[in-house]
Amino acid sequence: MRGKRNLLVAIIQPYIPHYREPIFNLLSRQQHPLPEYMLYASTKAGINIKTSEIEKATILPEDGGLNWQFTKTFWIEKLYFWQSFNIPVAFSRKYNAVIYPGYMYDISTWISIVIAKSMGKRTIMWTHGYVKKESGVKGWLRNTFYKLSDCFLLYGNYAKEIMRDNGFKSENLYVVYNSLDYERQCLVRDKLTDTVLESYKQKIFEFPELPVLLYIGRLTHVKKLDMIIESIKRLADNGICANLLFIGNGPEQKNLEAKAKQLDIAKYVVFYGPCYSEEDIGPLISLADICVSPGEIGLTCMHSLVYGTPVITHDNPDSQMPEWEAIQPGKTGALFRQDDVKDLTSVIEAWLKQKRCRKSIRNDCQDIIDKYYNPKYQLHVINSAVSGIPATQLSAVYAESDKS
Repeated sequence: MRGKRNLLVAIIQPYIPHYREPIFNLLSRQQHPLPEYMLYASTKAGINIKTSEIEKATILPEDGGLNWQFTKTFWIEKLYFWQSFNIPVAFSRKYNAVIYPGYMYDISTWISIVIAKSMGKRTIMWTHGYVKKESGVKGWLRNTFYKLSDCFLLYGNYAKEIMRDNGFKSENLYVVYNSLDYERQCLVRDKLTDTVLESYKQKIFEFPELPVLLYIGRLTHVKKLDMIIESIKRLADNGICANLLFIGNGPEQKNLEAKAKQLDIAKYVVFYGPCYSEEDIGPLISLADICVSPGEIGLTCMHSLVYGTPVITHDNPDSQMPEWEAIQPGKTGALFRQDDVKDLTSVIEAWLKQKRCRKSIRNDCQDIIDKYYNPKYQLHVINSAVSGIPATQLSAVYAESDKS
């Protein structure tokens, strides 16, 4: 991109979420002649999220560590507005490119990106982009902010479509998707057998022979989990009994337990509690026939699909997280009309009655994660973005590199 000089890239983040360690480790491990990356992030977050341990900065990337320079991020409640290293990184002659988080309320990014561009650096925003169409002052402000960047790493195609409609060129819109601890999850799933899954069912459920619906995550009101309880009741009334497994805890648990008792279906509903070990989470997700999330779905979608369990969620893209795009109706899951418990029940019933074999469904679910929602694919997209390869050429380039 700029002569034969080694391509060095600064990645600025407010903090490092624990779940993103695999992609940041992969970036940290990469060496010349490929782009090399340095992370600039705070050791603490101003919101309730698990972050990377600071010891990761003292460990070599090849041993699981990160190229991580500590910074300070300043917050007002749950909004951050200034990152201490934004300006120095922009002025530094060390870097050819800077990847910003693309958060328009961060004043330091507005200033830093202008400086970086004036210094000849390629500027990239790693962001959700537009999660829905916006108008008015907020929409104008976001559009103005995004126009400062040379290109974008987006979590989904819906954001890409909106940005394209707003005048951004397709060649600058890279869909990077998202990922979890993919390699570890693959190791876990490769060890799972029908015998293992059956033993888990026998231990957990009073009626292990019944199909299993699953929800994994925090039990909160915004997730509308009472709709799953209601659907279990409606299914039972239609002669279709099914188990329901909640993995996680939260403020809504007591209300859900009470509703299950009130509807006389408590014997089918199991509250497993929180589970953090991938070795336990893997079989729990794998044993389920469907993962159901009546509210918005994000990381849970990837977590479910990587273990071969299809996902059902609502159909309103403006109220969804980008990961819902991994749901291919009839193949890796299904969609129901938002907030319509009758339609949710019908969609669940149709899925349980379909004739496709479980192995075929499992393969389809895992295939979408194996292709796109993993750190290896993300690394390829990020390398392409910082190197200036147009996003419109991404598929062909990736297919060619995959052969080698």
